Amino acid sequence: MKPPSWQTPWLDWALGRQQPTRRYVLLVLATLQLYAVTIGILLHSVHLGLLDQRMANRLILCGAITFVAVFTLVRSGWSLRLKDPVMAFPHALASNGICVLAFMQLGDHRSNVLIIISQTIVAAMFRLKPARVLLLGALTVGMLAMATIILTLYDPARYPVTKSWAILAVGGSALLMLSLVGKWISDIGVKLGRQTKELGDAVRTVEQMATTDMLTGLLNRRVVTDLAEAELKLMERTGAPMCVALIDLDHFKDINDRFGHHAGDTALRGFAQCTTPQLRQVDKLARWGGEEFLLLLPQLTQNEALTALERLRQTVETLVFKDHALMQLTFSVGIAQAQPGESLEHLVDRADQAVYEAKRQGRNRCVLAASPPARAEPTAETLA
Repeated sequence: MKPPSWQTPWLDWALGRQQPTRRYVLLVLATLQLYAVTIGILLHSVHLGLLDQRMANRLILCGAITFVAVFTLVRSGWSLRLKDPVMAFPHALASNGICVLAFMQLGDHRSNVLIIISQTIVAAMFRLKPARVLLLGALTVGMLAMATIILTLYDPARYPVTKSWAILAVGGSALLMLSLVGKWISDIGVKLGRQTKELGDAVRTVEQMATTDMLTGLLNRRVVTDLAEAELKLMERTGAPMCVALIDLDHFKDINDRFGHHAGDTALRGFAQCTTPQLRQVDKLARWGGEEFLLLLPQLTQNEALTALERLRQTVETLVFKDHALMQLTFSVGIAQAQPGESLEHLVDRADQAVYEAKRQGRNRCVLAASPPARAEPTAETLA
């Protein structure tokens, strides 16, 4: 199949293959329109006889060097080490510096350059932080003031003080006002970005609270119930085995009474942290309620599940709690393998009965649940 047109090799070479470099390069390329307008003004000024051709060529060369330097630093990935990988501030400042040089060469038409400078500030304010937008405007006005001083000192006949400073006063105040507006817009952008992040964090927190047991970090009962129902449907379609294990921590009430409820919480968290790394990726462990946990074991028979749970039981038995050295944690577990047509409620109930059998036998053990009675096939007499 032919790749999309935007995935052509030359475009990958120009923009890069990796994000976010590709996006940053596109932002740099977007500034070409400002360069094109500036070049157009310079060439038109040459056509009108307002600017020397050699000076125009030098200004165009300075602009080309500035753009190529910024493009190279961004395209190579070097700028990724900076806080602003697009290099918006130095790029905008250098561009305005070139515009100030053009300002010094255009005579009575130099005020036209202020439009280009304004466009640069407007373009930069969407990438710069508020203080940087204001700094860019202040530095640009400072460069214009220096240029005006130089012009009035070295060529007072062509650039009289009154007219030159009037242009600077009007243009400079407009640029400073534009910078203040840019700072205000940038402030709004920063606040919106912060609020968006806070909203995203809040949504993720709500999602976590809706799906996770906050004490242990495991799945909660509602989520594991949905997962178990889905696994039962998958088992019906594929015929692959599936087991559930109902785990009950032994003597949990005694732990709370002897060591305190804080120790009980520590025991629950310790069980979750000890157990989770030993499970397969397809296994799902959830807090079922109180000190009970439900473990889904897809694609395992009950004998394979028994081996896995026995290994897990031995690991938990050796668990040591730093703040409660005398506390020992064990569990009793009932394992039930799902049967065709069996409901989740009945499957968990069989596992629960196996847990009671494990406790009756002395706790700290794994017990397989009894198979459900076979359903009798309807006979002709029954149907009659």
